[in-house]
Order: sequence, then C-alpha cells, then structure tokens
Amino acid sequence: MVNRVQYYYRRQALRTLGRVGQALLTRTTVTGKEYIPASGPYIAVGNHVAAMEVALMVVNLPHIPELVGNGDIPFDPTFKFMASWYRFIPVRRGYVDRAALEAARNVLSSGHVLGAFPEGGIWDHRIRSARPGVAWLSQQTGVPILPIGFGGVLGALGKTLRLKRPRLSVNIGPVIPPVPNPASRRARKEAVQEASAEIMRRISALVPGTTTQDDLLQEEHYNFRVELNDPDGVPVTLDDRLVIPYGEDLSYYFHRYVLLEVVYRNFKLTGAKPLSMYPELTDPVKLGTALDVALDFYEREPVFLSYRLGYQRADHVMQGLRGLREALSWAAVQGYEMRLLPERTIMLGGETQTFISPSVKREY
Repeated sequence: MVNRVQYYYRRQALRTLGRVGQALLTRTTVTGKEYIPASGPYIAVGNHVAAMEVALMVVNLPHIPELVGNGDIPFDPTFKFMASWYRFIPVRRGYVDRAALEAARNVLSSGHVLGAFPEGGIWDHRIRSARPGVAWLSQQTGVPILPIGFGGVLGALGKTLRLKRPRLSVNIGPVIPPVPNPASRRARKEAVQEASAEIMRRISALVPGTTTQDDLLQEEHYNFRVELNDPDGVPVTLDDRLVIPYGEDLSYYFHRYVLLEVVYRNFKLTGAKPLSMYPELTDPVKLGTALDVALDFYEREPVFLSYRLGYQRADHVMQGLRGLREALSWAAVQGYEMRLLPERTIMLGGETQTFISPSVKREY
C-alpha cells in the first residue's frame, strides 16, 4: 500500500500546480460541490474517456484522493512522471487482484477518500459499463459513492498544452448510498451488479451533452477486406484457400487504435508500429513482420484483449489476425502489394460515412 504520509506533500504540490493550471489554462466550471461529504471515507467515481479526468478529480475535490489505477501495462511516457510522483494503487485489470482490493479497502477503512474510474480504461471513447470493483468495495466497507461527470475532456490536454483554454466541466451529483451487503452470496453478487449499473447511470446523467460523435450514432457496421495488386499494379484476388475469418471483429480491432498502440508505445515493442500504418503501407513483408510482434504480445498476454473486448470477441480477433498473417505471407511470396481495408460504416444524422482508419486518433 502507498505510504500516504510519504506522498502527502508531493500530492499537495501537484494539486496546487493543477489548480493554478486549471485556472489559467482552461475554462472549467464546477457544479455540485455541496454534495461532497465533509470528510471521508467515500469513493469518488467518474467517467473516463481521456487522461484529463484524473487531474480534474484530484484538483477539484477538497480531499486528496488515493487513486486506483492501471497496474497491468507500463504507463504511457506522457504521464509516467506524474503517475510516479503522485503514486496510486496499481490494479492488474482482467484479474481478481486481491492485493489491490485489500489496499483500497484499507484506505476506506482508515477514513480516507478513494478515487476510481469504474469503466477501467480509455480504449473506447464511449461511456461503457462499470467493472464491479467500486460497488464491491462499497459493499464490503459500507462507504458511499460520489458520482462525478466530466465534460469536454476528449482532446483537452492537447488543447491545454497549446494554450487553447478548453471548456471543461466537473458536475458532482448526490451521494449514492453504500451498496447493500445481504447475507446470501447470490444476493450480494446481485447487489453489486445492480449497483455497478446504477453507478454508470448516475455518472452518465452528469456528463454534459455528448462526449463523442459516437453517442449520436444511429447505426454502426464493420467489415474487413483486402486489396491486392501485382508488381504492374494490376488487381488480383486472394487465393481461395486463404480465409481471413471474423472480419467484423477484426475491423473493430483496427478501429480501436489503442489496442495496438499500447504494444509499441507503452511496452516499447516498436516492431509492431508499422501495422498501425496500414492505411498507407502496402508491403506485406513489413506488415507481416509487424503483425508477428503484435501477435506474440497478445499470445503472451491473453488477458490484454479479453479484458477490453470480452472473451469471444478477443478470440475472434486473434483468429482473424492469424488468418491475416497467412494472407500476408502468401502475398509476399507472390510479390504482391496488399492494402488492408478495415471498414467502419456509420449512420449519423441520416448520412452514411465509411472509414478505414480510426476517425478519432489518440486524444488525451
């Protein structure tokens, strides 16, 4: 567990800098301060589509929260220093991390404030369902939950650094009572599930407007295909014996850029980076070599995809990537160029749009 006394002054310094930065570099409105408990323990929770929510939570609460954060992958270089300076309770996402849960429970049992983001990560910009950890901790410790909706956060860090003063909002809602802790195991589990859903409903209601264009979608479809050309630029077809299965799930994967970016950026497996250049790169040798690095990582860390995509979709993505690898090998032997076309088609406001690369790039 993090030594709160040791890091108290560090956190105070960071929070002071954060408050100055918020005042000078952003246009932030805060509502609902009257709902914040006078003292701990409580669990502060919020939506999480970018990195800015973490700073906004620390800066705008009157109490310095102990944060629960990613402990299963190295921190992005952009935030590594701040994370190391502030320190947090690392949790291995996708596992039952008893050490992290016990550390978080000790924070609450000691009367302090815990900060958490129930969605569990920022690989998708849409508001997602909550992981059960927050509700379970409330149930076990009998502490309330303070919901917060953060608005305007997608891309806000970049705008802040470019001195564009983004408009941000921090909307704090009424406290959610402690999750019931009935006698039977089944009833306890049901209470956690119901509370997890309620937590995200309460958070969503506090998020102003829409956080991304995705919230306005009327329809969404995915399809994966490839284009092949011989050395003279003449179109050719893929060998009938080669199959790239689960094209819909494979295309979904390519449109969640962070699933690959983490491999070469956070884990520094830079050999995988050329695969992210698929909209322009058509060399099957370079694409195949990069895909080998990514596949090796996913096979060594199977929880990485299953935690983010669910077991079935993660399995489909892996089968699709392996089929794609065989197709790339065949194209390389034939001397062909191969262009990957993971299509995402959306219906928005009565208009149909198709993308072959993520429509929203990394935005902090």
